[in-house]
Amino acid sequence: MHPNTANKQQMGFTLLEVMVSIAIFAVIALGSWQVLDRVTTSKSRMEQRSGQLRELHRGMWLLARDIRSIVNRPIRNTLGEREDALTTLIAGYPLLLTRDGWPNPLGEQRSSLQRVGYLVEPTEIGTNALMRHYWPVLDQAPESKPHQQILLNNVDYFEVQFIDNSGNTFFHWPPNSPDFNDGNNNEKAEDNSIPAGIRIRLTVQPFGDIERLFAIREGGNQST
Repeated sequence: MHPNTANKQQMGFTLLEVMVSIAIFAVIALGSWQVLDRVTTSKSRMEQRSGQLRELHRGMWLLARDIRSIVNRPIRNTLGEREDALTTLIAGYPLLLTRDGWPNPLGEQRSSLQRVGYLVEPTEIGTNALMRHYWPVLDQAPESKPHQQILLNNVDYFEVQFIDNSGNTFFHWPPNSPDFNDGNNNEKAEDNSIPAGIRIRLTVQPFGDIERLFAIREGGNQST
């Protein structure tokens, strides 16, 4: 065999070598794709969970702000009937309150007090959300409608408990109201206007059960 012919044969690849190379490249490419897919999926999940956590913190902050700013200012509803400053006796609302500190950056002719209600309602996507309703005026006209704000999505459970100055717990407020009889606690509260504290229990997916205890600020029993 001529020497030049032997050199030319050594410079080429056999079909088997090419197939092995392609197989190795395919394995490496598949492994790289799987790693990249896991990283992308993990990043997407982290972003989703981070957004859910931000929503939870914001919702609980707004809830805490309202509760800690409760004042003893009853209102008149759309029927002209009196509603206590803090009550669970209005159908559909586990919690209704009057709070102070409503920001007024535009200097509008309105009170700094705000009527706020909390309830759980179904959403368009089939889940339940903790809603915050608030009214533009305290004493409402017949046509007054609340504004709606979603605080938390995916809420499976929402419970409110009230604690008086003696540490007694009530599941409704005012506890001395003749409109109901709380079978869980037969004691009378020291004051039927504003409690000393409020405990909130709720279940939010994917975080599970959450419980918060809020102390009502001093001066909350003063009418304004």
